[in-house]
Amino acid sequence: MKRLLALFVLVVCFVLWYSVASDYGDVVISGTYHLDRNDQTSTLVLKADHSFQQELSEHGEVRRATGTWRRLGQGGIAFSKEFLNVSGQEPGADGTAYGDIHKDLGFLVSIKLSQYHVLWYGRVDPSPTNPISGTYVGDEPGVSATLILKPDHTFEQLIHTVGITRQAKGNWSVRQNGDIVFSQDFLKTSGEALRSDETATAWDPKGFNLQIQIAMTSRSGVPIFRKKQFF
Repeated sequence: MKRLLALFVLVVCFVLWYSVASDYGDVVISGTYHLDRNDQTSTLVLKADHSFQQELSEHGEVRRATGTWRRLGQGGIAFSKEFLNVSGQEPGADGTAYGDIHKDLGFLVSIKLSQYHVLWYGRVDPSPTNPISGTYVGDEPGVSATLILKPDHTFEQLIHTVGITRQAKGNWSVRQNGDIVFSQDFLKTSGEALRSDETATAWDPKGFNLQIQIAMTSRSGVPIFRKKQFF
């Protein structure tokens, strides 16, 4: 009987823990979060009505913002363009900030901000004899983007969006795994070239579309907002 009672208690405890650990509802996500890294501190308040308030302090300057947030699937989250970016974070092509919700031990909630985003370029002149070299066009809404990869491992790029037109020339190379690496001249959809702490790489295209990952190379690690759950 004692063994059965102990087993029953363990099962009940597991069920209770799992119900908490698997709950990513708005009530769980809502609350006050804090980030403290390098010379930055930030407080982020997520409200149940899917609005947020943020305060960011950096080098003695304090900025504040309000915006909206939305859930992406089970554990993803996205913030509107008003979100104040922190060091080590790589916002999306349109300025949206993305993150992943984590629950350490099943109940300690935190948000890890994304350090990369992906641009899609479709090839318009497929050729079986030239699996990589060719002309590609981007699919970002509101942005006209053309990328030409030449056989001599140089590229030309043209970005046109509202009030902005940018052109760039650079180099590309191929890693042993087939991925393409672009030089720092590569243009993001904003028309800006890569910063010194950003990289642009494309997964092995195999003669098809390019999935170009713009990634942050921060040495300080992933920026994490941790929810205040205890006094």
